[in-house]
Amino acid sequence: MKRTEIQGSMEEAHNRLLRAIDGLTETEATRKGLNPQWSVKDCLAHIAAWETVGVGVVGDIGKGTWKPQEIDREFINGFNARAVEERNDRSMREVADEYNGVHAEMEQAVKSLPDEIDESSPAFHLVELLLVKHPTHHAAQIEEWKKTVTSE
Repeated sequence: MKRTEIQGSMEEAHNRLLRAIDGLTETEATRKGLNPQWSVKDCLAHIAAWETVGVGVVGDIGKGTWKPQEIDREFINGFNARAVEERNDRSMREVADEYNGVHAEMEQAVKSLPDEIDESSPAFHLVELLLVKHPTHHAAQIEEWKKTVTSE
């Protein structure tokens, strides 16, 4: 697959997430209920944390130093909880700024990948998961949640 195709999908997913959070007040963004434990701000904190990890992994893949590791549900749940807790005292704007900053770093990291990316490669799967599927999933979740908030 061409890197430019991946970059287009990344941009589409990123913009969908930005549209989903657009217009939320601090009160709305910090209200629990997106899922039983999280607010929209918590969700965005979680996405920013995973993209931060992704910047390092894509860099390691590019240098040829990346080593795959097993990640289980317990690890993911712990990582997510820490990501949210570490950003608990930040405002939605601060978390959004962090997300936008780390996303720009991810965009730069992806630019360092070859023009053609093997769809079976770790780099492709990482980028597709972290920068396309993950934000798209949460954007849809936020869009649905917003419907319930605005109907109250």
